[in-house]
Amino acid sequence: MANEAGAALGGQWVNPSDILSILLLLGPDTVQKAVAQLSGRAITPAAFSFGWVGYAITALASLFGTGFLMPATDVPDITLVGAQSGHSRPTRSWVLGRLFRDAHHRATAATRTPGRAANKADETWDALRVSVYRFDEEPRVAHGVPKVDLVWCTGFVVIAVQTVLSILPWILHGDWTPFLIAAVGNVLALVGASMPQWRAEKWACPKDGGRTVTLTQGNGSRFAMVILGSKKAGLNLEALATAVDTSHPSILTRATSGVLALCWLALLVTVAGVQEHTWYLLAIGLIGSIQNLYAVGSTRSPGAMGIQLEEVEVFRGKKVIGVLKDVEKAYPLVGTSLVGLFFPGSLRVAEDKEFEFWQGAFQQRYAPNKHGRCVGVAPPEADSLSQGLPEKPTEGGGKNRGGQVLTTGTSDIPAKCLHDR
Repeated sequence: MANEAGAALGGQWVNPSDILSILLLLGPDTVQKAVAQLSGRAITPAAFSFGWVGYAITALASLFGTGFLMPATDVPDITLVGAQSGHSRPTRSWVLGRLFRDAHHRATAATRTPGRAANKADETWDALRVSVYRFDEEPRVAHGVPKVDLVWCTGFVVIAVQTVLSILPWILHGDWTPFLIAAVGNVLALVGASMPQWRAEKWACPKDGGRTVTLTQGNGSRFAMVILGSKKAGLNLEALATAVDTSHPSILTRATSGVLALCWLALLVTVAGVQEHTWYLLAIGLIGSIQNLYAVGSTRSPGAMGIQLEEVEVFRGKKVIGVLKDVEKAYPLVGTSLVGLFFPGSLRVAEDKEFEFWQGAFQQRYAPNKHGRCVGVAPPEADSLSQGLPEKPTEGGGKNRGGQVLTTGTSDIPAKCLHDR
C-alpha cells in the first residue's frame, strides 16, 4: 500500500494532469481586466492562460444579463467634475479610472519634496498636485484607438513563446497534444478579446471634442487631473464617465460568445484527458497568466488608453486652497468647480484679499452666460464683503480665528446652476 501511495504521488508530480482542468476555471476576473487593458485595436494580443474557461462562461452570462463585457473601474471614488457647469458625477469607466490611476502613479514621486526629512509628513508631501493636460489636436493615432506600447506587444511575445514550448514535446517525444491545446487556446483567446464590442464599450462617447473636466478623488486626495476641453478633437469625457450602457451587445456578439464558451468547454474536456507531458501545458498556462497580471498592473501612458493627451503644466503647493487659487487664475472656473469637493463644509479665508478673490471668482461662475441664469443662487455682490476680520464665536463658545466663511460655491448653497444640454 505504501509503495502504491508513493507511486501515485510520484506520478502526480511527473504528470500533474488533474490540476490543469481546475486552473483553467480559476481567475476569470484577471482575464477580463487584462483584455480590458489591451483591447481597442483590430487584434487584441491576449494570450492563452489559466482562467479563460471560467471567463468565457462568465462573459456569456454577463452579455445575456447586464450586457457588458468591460469591467467597471477598479479605482474607487473617482469623481468627474465639469469646469463650466460645476456638476460632479462618479465614473464607472475603466478607461477614466486607469487614466487617473496611472497619472497619479506618475505624479506620486514628483509630490515628494527631495532633500527633506522623511519623518516630517508635512514637509515630505505636497498638499495637492494638479496636473493639467490637453487633447492632442493632431495625434498620430486617432482618439479612441490605443497606441502600441510595450504592454501591448508582450502579448504577441508570450504567444510566440507558448508556441515554441508546445512544439518541444512534439519534437522530443512525438506528442503533438500540447501544441494542439496551446494553438486552439490562443486562437480562442484572440477571437474573444478582439470582438468589436470591447471597443464600443471602452470608448462609449462622442469623439468630436468635449468640455474641460477634472478627475479627482475629492476631499483628502492629494491629486487632481484637469483635461482641457477642445472643440476640434478629443473625447467627450463627461459622456464617457457614465455612457457604458449606451453600447448594448448585438445578436452577433452574443452568438459569438456562446460559440466561444462551448469551444472553451470542449478544450477543458480535452485538457482533462491529457496524461503525459503536462508540465509543458502548466508552463504555457503560467506564462500566459503572468502576462495577464503584467497587463493589469502596468502603468501606461494616456495614449495607450486611447486618449491622446499632452501635459501642459503642473500646480503644486503646501495648501490646497493656494493650489486651487493658482488653478483658478490660470484656468477660470476650474478652481471654483473644485472648491465644493475639497471643502465640502465651507471655505474659510483669513485675509481680505483672499476673500475678494474668491468672491469675484464665484461671482463670475454664477453670472449669466449663454446657457442662461443660475436658479437658486444669487451671485455675490461686490460690496457685500465685510471689512476687517472680527473674531466670531463658535458653537462651543470660543473664538474662531480662521477668518470669514465664504459660502458661495460650497455645500452651503442650496441649489446648482441649471444649464442647457
